[in-house]
Amino acid sequence: MTGRRQAPRRAAVERASREVRVSAGRSAKVPKKRQSFGARLLSLGAMIFAGALAVGMSVPASAFGPAGGSEPAAAEVAPPQSDLQSVEVASDATAPETARDGYTVLSWAQMLVQKYGTHTYNWDPSNTGPIRWPFPMEVKISSGFGERAAPCNGCSSMHMGLDFQPPNNSPIYAIASGTVVQHSDDAFGYGNHVIIDHGDLLGDGVDVQTLYAHMQHGSVPLNVGDHIEVGDFIGLVGMTGTATGIHLHFEVHLDGVQVDPYKWLKANAK
Repeated sequence: MTGRRQAPRRAAVERASREVRVSAGRSAKVPKKRQSFGARLLSLGAMIFAGALAVGMSVPASAFGPAGGSEPAAAEVAPPQSDLQSVEVASDATAPETARDGYTVLSWAQMLVQKYGTHTYNWDPSNTGPIRWPFPMEVKISSGFGERAAPCNGCSSMHMGLDFQPPNNSPIYAIASGTVVQHSDDAFGYGNHVIIDHGDLLGDGVDVQTLYAHMQHGSVPLNVGDHIEVGDFIGLVGMTGTATGIHLHFEVHLDGVQVDPYKWLKANAK
């Protein structure tokens, strides 16, 4: 009896156990299916995001429209076309020849001569009156009175006299009667030079003095206080003191003021 009662109980237990396993199996399979669908959805979203990111980094921002609120550039508008003009050219027409002005090339020395030179100076050394030129013949004047290009280091750019350029050893003569007020045989400046006071030479109340400079050392026989007459010997042409060549530097002083010797001699020498 005991064995018979236990048989149905075991059978019931086994059925209940099978139902539980079936139920558990079904419940376990549902979450597994739902979890697989969510993973696929998440993977798809990641792929879409990665693609959008790649496109955004490779395509310039201007491709998506104006940036920074700037207005789009205005479209270029073609200007209205005007009526075309036609020009008729004769078959024998020729182009005009290009006109060229004549020119010459000057050296720097020639340009200085044109600006400062005195090569056009001329005078008549008649030497018969009370006022004469310092030479009995016309000689070259190498530098006039006034502004000039300094010919040497230490030479003046404002020339206060007239430079006569006769041959070396040429004698120099007094331009008028007077008294020697200065004679210095210097190594610099005027070199061997003499100043003669002619007093009121023109009768106009103006004192006239003349200066003769750069003469040869030892060539002047005069002393301070000596009275000389017009045309008397003064010395020999040289290049003592500050000089660049053999010449006589001659000055005229009116009441102690240096004036243009050329203009003064041209107006008064006879």
